[in-house]
Amino acid sequence: MKYDSLYLPVLLRQARLARDWSQESVANGICAVSYLSKIENGKIVPAPDIVEALAKRLGLTLEDASLTAIEAKLDAFYASHYEQEDGAPVFEAEELERMLGSVFALDAMLIRCQNREAVETLRSYEPFFDARQRRKYDELRLLQGAWSEEAFLATYHDFFAYAFAAETSCRHERMLDCLAYWSEALSIAQKEMDVERILDALLGRLVAFSILSDIPSMERVFAQIEKVATMTATDSARQMLDNARYNVGASRLERREYAKALELLLGCAHRPLAAHKIALCYEGLGEYELAKAWIVKEQQRASSVFFDVVRYRLEHPNYLREEAYARMMKRCLDEASENYHYGYFLFHLPYYLDVLEANRQYKEAYGLLKRHFIKQWD
Repeated sequence: MKYDSLYLPVLLRQARLARDWSQESVANGICAVSYLSKIENGKIVPAPDIVEALAKRLGLTLEDASLTAIEAKLDAFYASHYEQEDGAPVFEAEELERMLGSVFALDAMLIRCQNREAVETLRSYEPFFDARQRRKYDELRLLQGAWSEEAFLATYHDFFAYAFAAETSCRHERMLDCLAYWSEALSIAQKEMDVERILDALLGRLVAFSILSDIPSMERVFAQIEKVATMTATDSARQMLDNARYNVGASRLERREYAKALELLLGCAHRPLAAHKIALCYEGLGEYELAKAWIVKEQQRASSVFFDVVRYRLEHPNYLREEAYARMMKRCLDEASENYHYGYFLFHLPYYLDVLEANRQYKEAYGLLKRHFIKQWD
C-alpha cells in the first residue's frame, strides 16, 4: 500500500470507530493526537513507521496478496449501474468483513450501502472518494432518496445517468418521469450510434409502457427492438429481443390474452420467470396438467414462492378462501417488491386483490389500488 493513499485516512478512522476507540487511545505511544487527527482528515501524509504502528494497533491489513483477486469483482461492481444488472457481482459477508480491514474498506462500505444500508452514513468520507466511488455513492444517494434526480443529472450527463434515473423513477412508481429519462438516454445512444445502448433504452421504454398498460405504445417499441436486434444479430441484441418478447408476453398475459401470450413466451430462452408465466398461460387456458408440469419441472430446479402459489391454485379448487393461499400471495408481493422490477409486483397484485375481494376485505383492496394506481395520476 502507498502510504499517501486516499484510503489511509478512511481505513484508520473506520477501524478506530468500529472498535469505539478514542483518538487518544490509538495514538498513545505512537504519535500526538493532533497528528493522528490530521492523518484521519487527510491533511498530512504520515511517516511509514507511524502508519505501520497505527495499523498494527488497529489490526489492519495494509498489504495482502490474497485480496488482489477482489479487484476484478470491484471493477464489475462499479461497471454495473443497476442492482440486478447482468454481471453484477455478489459479495459474501465474510468477504466484506475482510475488505473492511484492508485497502478496500471504502469499497466495502459502498457495497453494504447498495445492500440496503443507509448511504448517508458515508457522508464524512466524501472527501476521500475517487471518481468511480463518487459516482457509485451519488447513484446510491439517488436510489435511496437522499439526492434529487435533477441534481444527479446536473452532475452526470451520460447515457448511464439517464438510464439510472429512469430505473430509479420506475422503482418509485413515477412512470412518466421514467419514460422521459429513457427518451433522453435513447437520444444520447442514437447520437453515439451505440446499438446496444439503443436497445437498452428501447427496452426500458417498453417496460414502462407495459407497466402503464399502454399496449399500442408497447407494441410499437417492440417492433423497433425487433428490427434493430435482427439487423444487429449479436448475442447481446438477441438477449434484449428475448427480454422484450418476455415483457410483451407478460403484458398479454395480464390482459388474459393467453394464446397470444403463450406464443411469445414459448419463444423465449429458458429462464424461471418465463417458465412461471408459461404455466400461468396454460392455467388460463384450462390446461391444468400442462401448467402443473411446467411448475413441477421448475420446482425441481429451484424453490420459489412464485412457483408454489401457482401449484397451490392448481391443487386447491377453493384456494381463494384459504388462509394458506392468502399468506403465500402476500409473500409473493413482498418478494416481488423487494427483489424484482416494479412491474413484477404489479403483475402479481391482481391475484392478491382476488383474495381480498373473495373475503370481502374491500378496505385493504382499495388501499392497494389507491397506492399503486390512483396515486400515479395525482
